[in-house]
Amino acid sequence: MKRKVQGIVTREKILDSAEVLFFERGVSCTSLEDIAHAAGMTRGAIYGHFSNKWALVAALFERSALPLDPFTISAEKLNGATLNAFRTELERLLADVLRSGPQRRLYSIAFSTARTEGNAVVSASMLGEAARVAQSSIESALRTAVDDLEVTDHIDYAVEAIYIHSLLTGCFHLSLLLPSHQGAEEAHASAIVGRALSTLPIDEVL
Repeated sequence: MKRKVQGIVTREKILDSAEVLFFERGVSCTSLEDIAHAAGMTRGAIYGHFSNKWALVAALFERSALPLDPFTISAEKLNGATLNAFRTELERLLADVLRSGPQRRLYSIAFSTARTEGNAVVSASMLGEAARVAQSSIESALRTAVDDLEVTDHIDYAVEAIYIHSLLTGCFHLSLLLPSHQGAEEAHASAIVGRALSTLPIDEVL
């Protein structure tokens, strides 16, 4: 039992080190030797848990249990959502990837891995399908939120969902290139989401 617990602890330590290095340097520029050094162990210890670097990348996403697109609204959030709840959820999703932490690192790794030649665990086609799922979830949530409101004009929910998703995705991608909003992620997310919803022909947009 003790050896099993030690094995789990070692595996988690390897994954933690790999997550940080893959985010900071990119998967292609990080070696197993780098990860072993950061984790304070030998490369052989890593091979005891993972066959190669790509197996490590796959394990990171399995451990997170996150959807492949950061702006996917979960099914439990879709039922009976008000416009205020819809906005709050979008703000939360955006703030989560703007803030330094596991989600920001993992989604950055996913996008960079999709551009890598060879044994990419996350392909461009997978990200494309995940984006379609995310847009569909945003469309469904928006329909539910607006259903009982006074709408001043026709709303093309599919187009609005694409616009909202594109704006949030673009904001996240730019945040990886520009200086961070450290300490102001929630305020920045609120402003971006407010702008995304401001084009809706609804009197009650918050």
